[in-house]
Amino acid sequence: MTVALDSHYTIGKTHLYCQDYAVHGMEPFPHAILADGCSAAPNSDIGARLLVLNARRELARFARISGDEAERAALHWRLGQRIVRRAARQARDLSLDPEVLDATLLVAWCDGTTVHVHLYGDGCIATRRADGGLAVIQVEYAENAPYYLSYLLDPERQAIYREAVGDSAVAQSIRYLSETTAASARREPFDAPIAFAFDLAAFPAVAVATDGFQSFLNAETGQWVEVLEVARALLDFRGCAGAFVRDRSEKVLIEFAKRLLFNLDDLGLGAFVETA
Repeated sequence: MTVALDSHYTIGKTHLYCQDYAVHGMEPFPHAILADGCSAAPNSDIGARLLVLNARRELARFARISGDEAERAALHWRLGQRIVRRAARQARDLSLDPEVLDATLLVAWCDGTTVHVHLYGDGCIATRRADGGLAVIQVEYAENAPYYLSYLLDPERQAIYREAVGDSAVAQSIRYLSETTAASARREPFDAPIAFAFDLAAFPAVAVATDGFQSFLNAETGQWVEVLEVARALLDFRGCAGAFVRDRSEKVLIEFAKRLLFNLDDLGLGAFVETA
């Protein structure tokens, strides 16, 4: 299979500066990595970049040693620990507080036939099936408090987090939305590894996004825009040459703004599209 790949990130309407970051590349294999810094953590935009760049470095090793989906899930936190520990050393070298690493992280790559996605914190995955149908997976946390990799560095902060989210055994919510089936959801412990795999033959378009994907608001009515409507617009790629994700994102944001629909939060998006 031939895969087209691109990513893009942009500021939210209510933000003074963008705390999302995204990179993509084809070597050593197609990958897209996104991060979303916490608004309450100063300099988390820097932390988001450190996490993404270290994830890109560690991913090649992880993809080589991991096998089937069960093994990848078992190694999920090992990958996360390697990423955040390297980032923490770099933050210290820059005289930055470790809390700059309070950021969600989405790591996705393609092994040629399958797109693998690991989430550390909240985010969205949008897919288009071979029959054209759209589906979205939303990962959210109790009290709107994502479980950041930075909590692995400090047992005291992790203990505080456990208390803040209430029943930690069901603090993580995975919601499934589809154009053709009823919505469903399941709950997991806050630290359950969240990993997915999508066969490109069945899902020829797979997009990963920060939670800005679900932050579109109708300024006229005060109603949130349905996430499937957002997915329908953003995944309507009119070609996959060049910066197709950036081009589509910019066009959608302009079209939405004319309808008074605005993303309040920063939006990061990466997409894999099977082209042959």
